[in-house]
Amino acid sequence: MRDYVSGEGLSDDEEKTNFATLFTDDPFYYEDVVKYEMWRKAMDSEIEAIEKNNTWQLMKLLARGKVIEVKWVYKTKLNEHGEIDKHKAQLVAKGYA
Repeated sequence: MRDYVSGEGLSDDEEKTNFATLFTDDPFYYEDVVKYEMWRKAMDSEIEAIEKNNTWQLMKLLARGKVIEVKWVYKTKLNEHGEIDKHKAQLVAKGYA
C-alpha cells in the first residue's frame, strides 16, 4: 500500500491506475501533478508545441508594462470505454488578472 501512496517503484500502467484512483477529478495544482511522469510528459509536450508554433516569446518588461501570468490546466482524457486515454496539460494566460 505504501508504494501506492508514494508512487515509488510502480510501472507506468500502475502509476496511471494509482493516479486515477487518487484523483476523481482533474488535478488543479502543479504540486499535485509534478510528481507523476505522465503529467510531466504532458507539460513537456505543451511547451514543445508552444515553441514549435512560436505562440509566445519572452520579452523585457517595459517600465510601465504589466506581466501576464500563466497557469497550468490539467485534463484527463477518457476513451469511449471510460478508460484513461491520455493526460493533457495546457499553459494558459491569466487574462482575468
